[in-house]
Amino acid sequence: MRAFLVHNPTSGSGRPTAEALLAALDQAGFSTTYSTSKDGAYKSALEHPADILIIAGGDGTVGKIARYLSDRKTLVAILPTGTANNVSRSLGIIGEAEILIQGLRGAPVKRLDVGIAAGPWGTQHFLESVGWGAFAKAVEPSGERKAPKHERIQKGRKIFAKTLSEAKPKRFTVMADGNAIEEDFIFVEVLNLGMTGPRMLISPSAEPGDQLLDVVYLKAERRQEMIDWLEHEPEDQPPPPLEVSKARKVTFVWDEGPLRIDDEFFPGPELESNIIIELERDSLRVCVPEGRDEHPASIEPETSGSEAS
Repeated sequence: MRAFLVHNPTSGSGRPTAEALLAALDQAGFSTTYSTSKDGAYKSALEHPADILIIAGGDGTVGKIARYLSDRKTLVAILPTGTANNVSRSLGIIGEAEILIQGLRGAPVKRLDVGIAAGPWGTQHFLESVGWGAFAKAVEPSGERKAPKHERIQKGRKIFAKTLSEAKPKRFTVMADGNAIEEDFIFVEVLNLGMTGPRMLISPSAEPGDQLLDVVYLKAERRQEMIDWLEHEPEDQPPPPLEVSKARKVTFVWDEGPLRIDDEFFPGPELESNIIIELERDSLRVCVPEGRDEHPASIEPETSGSEAS
């Protein structure tokens, strides 16, 4: 089976190495072509993909590669080597890369929807979320040196809690399939996945392949509840104090405040802009191999009749 491996060598702790991944794929019977995600060489190769595209990296790497994959029929595998790994966890893919590789052949396949956000930037694809407010502010690049991998989740949650405590509510209207949601918002996240940010499951009912967006928002009066919720360990959290609506199309007017598309940060618009968020009709097809070494922090995947052969 021909495989095309796109690998971020600096993701997470930097392990496993390219050599280790290639050796594991060879042992599993794959004929593999390698490319790093650190240059643009992989983009042309994605125009003529192999039997399976394997992405080894974190959420940013998975999102970047998915944006350039035009053929949605291509079989995709994710080897989660990042810090939060929200995309893979939401699909139920958890474990060491070498173990997951051994389970790729014959693995069930799950759909992963791809979002598209239109605004002053033009149009841009996303896998996790488009968000306004305190959560978007929390992903703003700080310029600080990255903390060690094992500290990043807790540090991210502390930054978010501090941002929540300082955030100024704003009253505006979000339209979800024509239904108006008007509140004093601390933040609004339009999610494709239930999990986002520093491994936060903020919409437990979300399914990554149901062709629905989850509009998740924090009302001003529930600010402290959300800050308290963040103090729980990721594996031991109750449902978050957030409101959720499901929709196929979400729109709002962006006239101030920070906005993010996955991990890209926009400090504020130069002019008032209409934001339109939808899902592409065609989803990615992602292998969900067995051999996971822990239970995912989200709903177990629904499998289709497809398998990796």
